[in-house]
Amino acid sequence: MQDEIQRRAYQLWEQDGRPEGQDQSYWFKAVSELTAQAAKTIKPARKRAPRVKKAA
Repeated sequence: MQDEIQRRAYQLWEQDGRPEGQDQSYWFKAVSELTAQAAKTIKPARKRAPRVKKAA
């Protein structure tokens, strides 16, 4: 995951003209993008049907 973040942060930095002193900013932007993409792939938990008590 860290390698992916590093690659994306570098891409963003290059796209913006390689500004100096912004490394942390681009790192967090990359983390934000990648976690948002990962969150889209997570399926929500299935709801369970309520348990029906059996008569004894």
